[in-house]
Parts: sequence; C-alpha cells; structure tokens
Amino acid sequence: MYVWKASIEKPLEFISAGHFTAGYPWIHSKRSINSYEIIIGLRDIAYIEQEGERFEVHAGQALLLLPNRTHEGYAFSDPQVSFYWLHFQCPDEQAELLDEKGAESELIRYSQNPFLEGSIPYVLLPAFFEPLEFDKAGILFRQLLHIVESRYYTRQGADYMLTSLLIELSQQAVTAFAKSQSGTASKNQRLMSVLEWIRIHAADKISVDDIALEFNYNADYLTRLFKKEMGMNMQEYIQKVKMDHAKEELCRTDLPIKEIAHNCGFEDEKYFMKVFRKHQQMTPTEFRRAFYRTHMNNR
Repeated sequence: MYVWKASIEKPLEFISAGHFTAGYPWIHSKRSINSYEIIIGLRDIAYIEQEGERFEVHAGQALLLLPNRTHEGYAFSDPQVSFYWLHFQCPDEQAELLDEKGAESELIRYSQNPFLEGSIPYVLLPAFFEPLEFDKAGILFRQLLHIVESRYYTRQGADYMLTSLLIELSQQAVTAFAKSQSGTASKNQRLMSVLEWIRIHAADKISVDDIALEFNYNADYLTRLFKKEMGMNMQEYIQKVKMDHAKEELCRTDLPIKEIAHNCGFEDEKYFMKVFRKHQQMTPTEFRRAFYRTHMNNR
C-alpha cells in the first residue's frame, strides 16, 4: 500500500469532479488516464482494481488512484452505489510515492512531533483509508462542486478548494495514524530536547556547532539525525524558529525592524529582511501592515 506525498506550496490543478449515482448494476470501465483520481464512497460498495490490487470502497472511505496506471471495476456494484469523484493534476517534481516503511517514518514524524506543527508544506495521502471526520471532507467536496458549477471568474478558485480538500483528507489520515500509534513513545527524546533548546535560544546567534557542543553530539552526526527525523536541515529549522519569533514581535510591538532583527540574533538588518522575505514572501514591514489591517477589521 503506497502513501502519496505532494508539495502544496502551490495549489494543485483541478480538472473535474462530480457526484456519481448509478441507478443500475454498475461496473467501472477499464481505463488509464494521465490524472490523479480520488473516489469517496457515499453509499454501498464500489469495486475498483488498480494494477492487480483490489479495493472495496464503502461509504465513508477514500481511494486515491494514480495517473497512467490501469484501473477498472472487478465486480458489479448495487444500483444504489454512489460516490464523489475528483480528477486533478500534480507535476511529477511536486510528488512522490512512499513505501510502507518510508510512509510510517513520515507519519510518525508528523503525528508525534509538536515542533513541526503548522510547518509541513505537503500532504500525505494513503492509497486507501477511512477519514475520521467524513462529514468535514464531504462539506469541502460540496463546496468544491459549488465553485465549479458557479463558474467563478477565476479557475484558481477550484484549484485552491481542491488543495484545501486534500489538506483536510491528509490531516485526517495523519490523525488516524496517530490514534493507531497512541502509547508509542517518541523514538528520540533527546532530539526533542534539542528542539526545545533552539526555541528557548531563538533570540541568540546559534549554530549547529553550538548545539552539538551543548548536547555532547558530533556535529556531523547531529546534522544527519536532524535531517532524518525532521525532514529539513538544522539551519532551516533555526531560521524558521527565528522567523516565528520575529512575526510575534512585529505583531505585538512597535519596535523598529533593526531592533527586531537584533532580538532574533541577526547582526545584519538586510540579511534578516532577506531571510524573512524568503520565509513569508513579503517584507517585515508588509507583514506588520497586514497584521494591523486584520486587527482593525476584527474590532
């Protein structure tokens, strides 16, 4: 069973979607198409086979079919069978398939590591799973169909709604995995201490060598361990923590940008601004103005 991992730093491309109800004994036709397809069961059972692997899609279950792989029905469904279907595109460079071992490693990392909360720029979808909160996914799917049928002035409305639906399904898959693994201790409690130390010292000028010395690690070993467990290198994580600290000061204080840069361990204000723009796609000043507008609108 594969798990599909795809970057969502850009929205994925919506192609088509619908609500299928047979009304007669139905079997899926044999075909191979160049897009992804998601089938979400609503009533009775859809019998789908992909490259020799068979799935019974019951109500409340989701199946992800891959592009350029032959799929077909292998048995007739009841006339009452009903499901949502969705086709979308994702560039090859944005996606990869994980085997069971690789998928388990990814899922453990995200379900058990609170330091990654809110920082994951991709979705993780098993080939076949049962969303824990099916109604939430159903609401998003109906909203997607509404956007498509309403003929919005920009087609990107459907792309963003599609991506929101995939995020919701991914969240439910990760949550389901976390529940199945409840009681399993973190594999590396010492690494958790490293992450907490970085958070506490976010305002300091810190390096990988500083952290390795603090925790009596070999710097090269710590670098490899961090990359394996966190999915990013240590310097990227340090910058992320610093940027979170900077955003908080931008929102809650009137301090000059230069002083905020210093408070985040940056001696060079221009370099701070470059790093901030890389992470937020806007300057610190633009971020602060955006916050003030949001604050005023909420009053």
